[in-house]
Amino acid sequence: MANLDGNDGTEDISKLPHLTPSDFNTKSTTNPIKKPCDINYNDGNRNSEVTCWLGGLPDLKYTDNVKTIQKAHLKKLLNLGINGFRFDAAKHMPKEVVKEYIDYINQESQGNTWNYLEVIEDSDTKAEDYNWIAAVEDFLLYNSMKNAFTFGGDLRSLPSSAVNDPRTVTFGRNHDTILALNKFAINPYNDITDSYLATAYVLARKDGTPLIFNEDNLNSPYINYGVKFRQIMIQREKEGKNAKENILRVVNNPTVLQMERGGEGFFVENKGTDKFDIPTLDLTLTNLEGCYRELRNNFTVAVEKRNGKKYVARWGTPKRGGMEVQGRDALYFIREPFNQCADN
Repeated sequence: MANLDGNDGTEDISKLPHLTPSDFNTKSTTNPIKKPCDINYNDGNRNSEVTCWLGGLPDLKYTDNVKTIQKAHLKKLLNLGINGFRFDAAKHMPKEVVKEYIDYINQESQGNTWNYLEVIEDSDTKAEDYNWIAAVEDFLLYNSMKNAFTFGGDLRSLPSSAVNDPRTVTFGRNHDTILALNKFAINPYNDITDSYLATAYVLARKDGTPLIFNEDNLNSPYINYGVKFRQIMIQREKEGKNAKENILRVVNNPTVLQMERGGEGFFVENKGTDKFDIPTLDLTLTNLEGCYRELRNNFTVAVEKRNGKKYVARWGTPKRGGMEVQGRDALYFIREPFNQCADN
């Protein structure tokens, strides 16, 4: 729990009438309680992560008293209309206690809440230690995207390593990775646009539950269109259409990424500073065919068969095929009736 006086080594809990020293991991059996140990993330076990204080934050034992107080708090939040919970620093809680609380929330809400856990992987803790309980934040995906989208990284390394769970909370950046918010930021980006492009990729994927940092949605020209694209793909899957994710290898370039969502849409981004422009694009080995409209710029692309192969016959106008993507940009295309690609 949060400390009261800012002292990292001891804590006066006299202001907490419902808690006693026996409810804390502490060296002292009387007040003030004392920090018992420091966390070691590389000692080959999870004991210190669970029983030591996180910095200066006093560590609770999960006594019957503590569980009663915390469940009452959860119940009050549910009664106020809260319908989802994020468990911060979940890896510092015993797995069986996290499960008990998630089960309690599900029981009291009749399964109508959505819950997820912050589990930052280290040498002793993996996402799989907790994702059987609830969805976890996918720092594995974040770190692999950071390598690909940072200057000098290669987008051909995607699809990235990720937690093997379609529910995981995915993000291009969050409060734990931003230096301006956290002096101990985890693997932060030097260039904010790189994180926007990573978020664009997150939104194009089928798996994951994307978490969009508030200001990114306002400052990026394409992230809100990625949200719309994702909503359309989900709806088309519900209609029984193929919107399976597949990264295409039709362009061999470290700064350009193409992903199809079955035949229902596709995504293109260029992390380079220069415009990417090619006159011919062969899509024979893909599911793409027909007419597609780009959501933000509202231009159309036609993929047509020619002599047993499929090519981009129209990119914006019937006078050009291939592909053109401006530098540092992302585009989202959805399938439309073919007459939308016909000349007026």
